[in-house]
Amino acid sequence: MRILPGAIASLLRAAEVKASSVAAAVAAASVTLIAALTLTVLSGWLITRAWQMPPVLTSSVAITAVRALGISRAVFRYLDRLLTHRIALRALSNLRVLVYDALAAGASLPRGRGHVYLVEETERVTDYLVRSLIPRAVAWVVSVIAVGITAILSPLSAAVLAAALAVTGFAVPRLALRSYRREASVEAASQLTVDIDQVLGHRVEYAAAGVAPALIARASRSSAAATRAALEAQRSSVAAEALQTWAVSAAAVGVAAVGAWTYNGDPTWLGMLVMVPLAAFESHAPLAAAAQHESDAVRSAHRLRALLGSAPRPAGAPAPSATVSARGLRCDHGDVEWNFSLAPGERLVIRGPSGCGKTTLLETLAGLRAPAAGSCTAAPNTRFFAEDAWVFATSVRENLRVCSPMLEDDVANAALKAVGFPFPLDFHLAAGADSLSAGQRRKLLVARALCSEADVLLIDEPTAHLTPDDAGKILRMLLTAPLPGAKAHRSVIVAAHVGEP
Repeated sequence: MRILPGAIASLLRAAEVKASSVAAAVAAASVTLIAALTLTVLSGWLITRAWQMPPVLTSSVAITAVRALGISRAVFRYLDRLLTHRIALRALSNLRVLVYDALAAGASLPRGRGHVYLVEETERVTDYLVRSLIPRAVAWVVSVIAVGITAILSPLSAAVLAAALAVTGFAVPRLALRSYRREASVEAASQLTVDIDQVLGHRVEYAAAGVAPALIARASRSSAAATRAALEAQRSSVAAEALQTWAVSAAAVGVAAVGAWTYNGDPTWLGMLVMVPLAAFESHAPLAAAAQHESDAVRSAHRLRALLGSAPRPAGAPAPSATVSARGLRCDHGDVEWNFSLAPGERLVIRGPSGCGKTTLLETLAGLRAPAAGSCTAAPNTRFFAEDAWVFATSVRENLRVCSPMLEDDVANAALKAVGFPFPLDFHLAAGADSLSAGQRRKLLVARALCSEADVLLIDEPTAHLTPDDAGKILRMLLTAPLPGAKAHRSVIVAAHVGEP
């Protein structure tokens, strides 16, 4: 088995994958196929032995062994699946934490592209364990044992089997990889994810602006391109599968012919010799796909390493207390230079038209973006609350606990009452954000911010989609002490449009 690619190896180490756990999974999978190999060989012996019509009792041990092997194969297959997928799922969980932290601390990306990194790229790397690394190791173990068994009965037949195994173990994967064109398929699928997320994430705004049909058409073209690329990527496996079938057939005929010509022992063992090749190649069936998946995993690993290795520039030095300040600060969106200082407990409203950089400023103060110029400081416990934050399909209580897992009901009720949210804590939002009107959604998200334990709240557009009366009430509440919710006295920066209350 070739050495583990460096890019994948470093990510698996970061995901805390242990060699001992992989070895246990390989052992369980190997025992599964060895039991199948032994079962097939023993069945061949029983067939040839039955031709001699011996007393039934003389074959009772072999019959019992066949039953035991059939049961043990299923047991070890189950154990193999448990061990293999436990390793992969734990690695996936750990790797996604690293990627999420990198996305949160690094340069901003479109949400769809971040989804690709967090879901698709990480899955390709951790699936490498299940689809490539462990199958290859098992194929080596089973191949050595199969050749060894054959060599005991007929060394020449073992040579024929070894040659055929070399074809299916080396030539077939190389052929499958040689014509593999998966890169285009991966890129097309990633672009489809980005386009669909763009259409669905802002469908109301795009429909109002009249650009939704063009974006939907672009997503449809991306879908068609992804389908074409996926079909093109699969064509490379046809020749490999043909070669695999030819090698297995040639091995079965070759081993039988050479064995019949050179074997001089008990005829009943000749049946075992013929059956070995039929079972030995089961472990080589996934090797072509394993080579292709390794190619995908290596590319994904390089992209994830680039993401994890790009050390983000800090947005600002932590302030010694709950203060926020900006000096000659320019963000990577908008052309405004920001200069202000906010003492602990003070409140500030930032007004401006759409596109002037209000949201980008809040993200920069929170450390989610790097400043384009100038500097800023922020308290360590500063939190940004986005206008389009996710509303989960669960109860109101659990939606508030997103920012405060130990939130108590009296604090939550006080926050909901302060913003005028009409539903109780136990109310179930079956469709997530679609269960609420635009105004109710804003009230819930403002209440979530109030339930946070942060010392500084950076709230984006808290009065959007609200009636003038509700907007004025919420804005006055945010700008006057004491605040309802988890902390009565803390700093607040609110971004609002020009003309709002």
